Amino acid sequence: MIACLCVAGCTQPSGTGPVATAVPVTSRLPADPAAPATTVVETAALTAAPTGTPQEIVTIVHQVSQVKDVKDSELLFSLQVPVEWSVSTYRLDNPENFEGFMYQTNLVKNNTFYIHTFTNYRSREQNYRDDCVQWSPAPNVTTVTINGLTFDRFESTANGRTNVTYVPRKNDANDYGYLSVLAFSANTSNRFEVEDYDKVVSSFRYYSKDKISTMPGVEIPKIVSYDEDGGSVRSAEASGYPSPSSGSSSGGSKCHMSSK
Repeated sequence: MIACLCVAGCTQPSGTGPVATAVPVTSRLPADPAAPATTVVETAALTAAPTGTPQEIVTIVHQVSQVKDVKDSELLFSLQVPVEWSVSTYRLDNPENFEGFMYQTNLVKNNTFYIHTFTNYRSREQNYRDDCVQWSPAPNVTTVTINGLTFDRFESTANGRTNVTYVPRKNDANDYGYLSVLAFSANTSNRFEVEDYDKVVSSFRYYSKDKISTMPGVEIPKIVSYDEDGGSVRSAEASGYPSPSSGSSSGGSKCHMSSK
């Protein structure tokens, strides 16, 4: 009798219960530059089928870098980038019929992520806007405000790349009369790349000429000589921004310099 009671007490109901749906964890670059590198794990699961069979659980690991402050005291801007990025700026040769100065700040090499900073001679920022609307497929256009600056954000995906360009409003020039266009091309096979690049853009800000020297950040070095180009500046065309007559503004290409 005792043996029978023990066996009855240990009996468990058979069958498999439903699997709860896991809540994804949203990944972000750490706001604190001193924060350690973080691994964000996102887990996705579906509720079990009516038969009680558990569904597959997919785990996606997102490596999030530490960040550092960088700034350009001459162009009056700063932003936060991953610590492993090597940022530099060089001067662009002026396109035809343009007066003033133009610079390219490389955040990720090969024109993957960059900033164009220029004096807004003849409302030059509109040239970028005009080029972006020619993308194919047509871009999704939104208006965003970043640290008090208003940008038109253009986004289009083609051929495995998502191309995004932030074009500022002409009234948002800094104390020296510069405007900055930020643009990147993200690989669609990396589900986090657009989000991570947008996070860098969201840290962009201008400082006044009286305050920039006291702001935190490593000074972005200016590259003054390119032996392969035979001079101290690169032309807009050599940097991958041909004029509209070349027909390269289609196929989801990035906004480029024009000779308007």
